[in-house]
Amino acid sequence: MTRKTINEKNIRENLERDFYKNFAEKSITSKKYKMYKGLGLNWRDAVLFILAMFFLGMYQVQAQTYFNLDDVDTGMMLSYNKQGNNYSNLELINSEYNVNISGIIAEVQIKQTFINSSTEWIDEGMYAFPVAENAAVYGMKLIIGKRVIEGEIHEKKQAQQIYDNAKSQGLAASIVKQYRPNLFTTDVANIMPNEKVSVEISYQQSLRYDSGHFDFRLPLAIKSRFMQDYLFDENSDFQNDTLPLSTITDTKFRNININLEAGFELTELKSLHHDVEITQNNYLHSINLTDEFLYDSNDFVLRWHPKQGNEPIAAMFSEKTVDSEYVLMMLLPPKQSVKISQKRELVFIIDTSGSMQGTAMNAAKDALLFGLTQLNESDLFNIVEFNSFATELFVKSVSATPQNLNKAVEFIDKLNADGGTNMAPALQLALEDEINPEYLKQIVFITDGSVGNETQLFQQINQDIRSARLFTVAIGPAPNNYFMNKSSQIGRGTYTNIADLQDVDTSMSELFTKISTPALTDIGIEWNSEVVQNPQVLPDLYTGEPIIVTAKMASFNPHIVISGISDTKAWSSSFRLNKDGRSAGIAKLWARNQIADLTDDYMLRTGDYPEVIKEKIIEVALKHHLVSDFTSLVAVDKTPDISRLVALQAKALNSEKVIETAAFPQTALGWKSSMLLGVILIMLALMVLNRKSHEI
Repeated sequence: MTRKTINEKNIRENLERDFYKNFAEKSITSKKYKMYKGLGLNWRDAVLFILAMFFLGMYQVQAQTYFNLDDVDTGMMLSYNKQGNNYSNLELINSEYNVNISGIIAEVQIKQTFINSSTEWIDEGMYAFPVAENAAVYGMKLIIGKRVIEGEIHEKKQAQQIYDNAKSQGLAASIVKQYRPNLFTTDVANIMPNEKVSVEISYQQSLRYDSGHFDFRLPLAIKSRFMQDYLFDENSDFQNDTLPLSTITDTKFRNININLEAGFELTELKSLHHDVEITQNNYLHSINLTDEFLYDSNDFVLRWHPKQGNEPIAAMFSEKTVDSEYVLMMLLPPKQSVKISQKRELVFIIDTSGSMQGTAMNAAKDALLFGLTQLNESDLFNIVEFNSFATELFVKSVSATPQNLNKAVEFIDKLNADGGTNMAPALQLALEDEINPEYLKQIVFITDGSVGNETQLFQQINQDIRSARLFTVAIGPAPNNYFMNKSSQIGRGTYTNIADLQDVDTSMSELFTKISTPALTDIGIEWNSEVVQNPQVLPDLYTGEPIIVTAKMASFNPHIVISGISDTKAWSSSFRLNKDGRSAGIAKLWARNQIADLTDDYMLRTGDYPEVIKEKIIEVALKHHLVSDFTSLVAVDKTPDISRLVALQAKALNSEKVIETAAFPQTALGWKSSMLLGVILIMLALMVLNRKSHEI
């Protein structure tokens, strides 16, 4: 028997075969085998090469991943150092949250302290913090060491000029800007090495009532991110609102204190994600976080359920100033509403434009078919479909008989998504018919909300809506929420957003249950003095959705009468305010609503000229200390610390010397990854040479 000679070469080839058999699932004659064999690599060299290239790829992904301000989910201080040409995050030391809630108003003070633990000056830091979309920032403090710098409201251009001047003089300064409706940023200039900086922001937000409860949310959740120092190239596409990622770990001290005056008797009060201690004194509840050292994977959410009865209930709060009293009135619907006996006329508008192609179109048709099932034979209905043009099923609304419903089903089955998005003709067809006073006319508008000419459509709805109600339904994940919500407000209806197309039946069922059972319609308020009320025209009261009214009154201790129609019967209730007028934030809430109304006047062309409206907005914002489209909040240290100025001058001199000696050019973007790639290629070349020398 011939014995096969076993040597190093046989062992090597066997191992190489096993490697490709077990991992690459290729034979020894495969292209991959020939490739690395041609390079002179054995299987171990190939594994090392693959691993090296894998980690290089991971490094490249890390180095080229940027942090956008849209991803900010909690308060963060980020710094841009002009000499180092990089962004980095400052270490968070502690966070304090003090909240006072009166009805739907939450007055929030957030104080977060950071430290510049480096040995370098920070020319400019940026504090970014997320808030609710309807929040309004009105106060700011910048605390540096023992110095406290208060913020002031100025017109936007003037505020920016004040900040720029202070920054150029080396003074401590900050300015609040609105990056988007739910994210504010604060620029903080000139931070010394090893210096602590505390930013204290005061803002107000309106809370939402949904499914029988109120929620208050604080953004605490921290997401792990990877961030590398990033060389800033002024010629690149890198923008100030796009920042490189870094590791953010937050287990620092937190303190949350909340005082809640709900205005109603509560059936439940709880924190959804955190352990809290709750104490009660009559209608006032105090809530405190028990675990002050924690890593947060959830936002802080406080939820409370008001006790509801068989009739609408109201709560009132007031805030007295020198010359006026500001009132907040909340009208909550009963626990359950009875289906109205009044006959209805429902007009369905469905978007069949090209943007609705695919699942959105199918979901919209399902929503429309579901709506037909909710009709009584005594109801009237019609369907209007639109793309570039608008077409109605019937010349005018018809009874919901089986024969007419079958025609509607056939009409819906033939609908296809194609063409442009021209909403105006569809609204005209739905609104132009004369309204029968025996019927409550309700228009259900189903679309993905892809529209640009919002102002013209708002004007059209405002002019033609009369006594009809408009309910907007957005289909898909990215609707124009502003347009859909504002349209429903003008039309005294509600807005339903169906982001997940699997929820069409559930969402439409909730909508039709709501609009078929209004608790009160044709609501009005009588005041015992001159009043500026927001909103001026009140919507109907539906299950699960309270009505919120703010007003400015010339007299004190107002008397209010609320009236409406409950299932064709007159209903009224009177209230006299007997509180002490110390509920904070109501004047600011009225001012915010007044600014919103002035903005609507501009869009709807129902008020003064644009420049006059702008001046009115500025006047209200300055009086009530509010950040708006035309005002900003700026804080400047007007009595600077001399030692800071001396240190700043020394830093400037040292920076000039550094620039003269050595620096990467501005175009050296990504030099670290390039250097690493070079090292790996050199190592690979050495391995190949080493293997070739052994084979020779």
